[in-house]
Order: sequence, then C-alpha cells, then structure tokens
Amino acid sequence: MEEQRVLLSFVIASCVVTLMPGPSMIIVMLNAAQRGLLSGVQTALGVVVADALLLVLTLSGIGTLLYSSAMAFSILKWAGVCFLVYLGIKQLAFLPQPDERNETDHNQPVAAPRRHAFLQGLATTLLNPKIIGFFVAFFPQFLDPQQSIASQLLLLGPLFLLIVFVILCGYALFAVSVGSFIAGRRSKLAIKNASGAALIGCGVLAATMEQGS
Repeated sequence: MEEQRVLLSFVIASCVVTLMPGPSMIIVMLNAAQRGLLSGVQTALGVVVADALLLVLTLSGIGTLLYSSAMAFSILKWAGVCFLVYLGIKQLAFLPQPDERNETDHNQPVAAPRRHAFLQGLATTLLNPKIIGFFVAFFPQFLDPQQSIASQLLLLGPLFLLIVFVILCGYALFAVSVGSFIAGRRSKLAIKNASGAALIGCGVLAATMEQGS
C-alpha cells in the first residue's frame, strides 16, 4: 500500500514538473507548429534521450560532480545560454508564409530536415545544468533506503521518461491543433516573434542562474 502511494506521488510530481513551461516545452511546440506533429514528436524524443543521459550521469555520481564543479557548471550554463539565444534569434529571423503548410507535402520537412528537430531537443536539454540538480534533489524523495535502490530506480527512471515523452507529445499535438486554425501571416508572425522572444528570455534567465540554486 505504501509503495503504491509513493508511486502515485511520484507520477503526480513528475506530471506537475513536466507541465511547467521551459525551453524544452517551447522548442517542442515551436517545431510542431511550424513543421508538423512528427517534428514535434522527434523533438520530444530528443528531450527524453537527453534526460535519460543526464539521469544516468546523475545516478552514476558523475552528474553530481559536474553539477558541483564551478567550472563545469559555468561551461554548461553559458553553452546553454548561447544555444537558447541562437534558437530565439533564428526564430525571429524566420519568415513564415500564410499557406506554407498547405503547399507543402505533410510528409516532407518544412524549413529544415526533421533530424534537426531531434538534435534541437537533445541539445536544449543536455545544455541545461539545472536538470542535473533537479534529478539530484527529486529522485531521492521517492526512494526507500531500506530497499534496493537500483531496483527502485529501474522503475522510477523509465516511468519518469515515459511521462515526459507523453506530456511533450501532448504539447506538440496541442501546437499542431492550434496552428491549424492560424492561417494568416499576421498571426503566424505574432507566434513566431513570441516564441523567439520566449527562447531568448529563457536564455537570459539561464544566464542569471547560480550554481546550487
């Protein structure tokens, strides 16, 4: 009974954390709205793969060392800042056409190969040192030290990644659904500028992040 309660608490907490706005959510919705649902799903997959890598690093102890190292933290932070600002500027410079989705085969990429969507999701997440700190603080709250830690992590780790993937795919589907009602160039420009500014804002916010905060 206690294990079921802890598992339910973990699922709820993971959903709440994943639903919170952030760079990964923005880039998933952006790619889905501009290039279609498949691109959004591939971006979400990139985020999940990055989360998996960071989770393995964290649980192996390497991630904790990287997070506690001032130099490693600074390098990751500023690399992430530059990447987010780059994506924001690139988005602001993109000029959508009002009929671009209608004139393009839905099975073909728009503006860029879809593999770029996966890499954007991967890089956006990997270059966020805050995620390692989150894993360090989050998972121990749901672990029972009197039981096998490895067996618990083998359950909670994949479950967390599955939750992240499903919710991000939901965001992608929402972006595509909303995008289908937006055909005017002015509306697309407004969304383009808002998303570009949001990415740059995430970069600026990341620049103010302190180690251990």
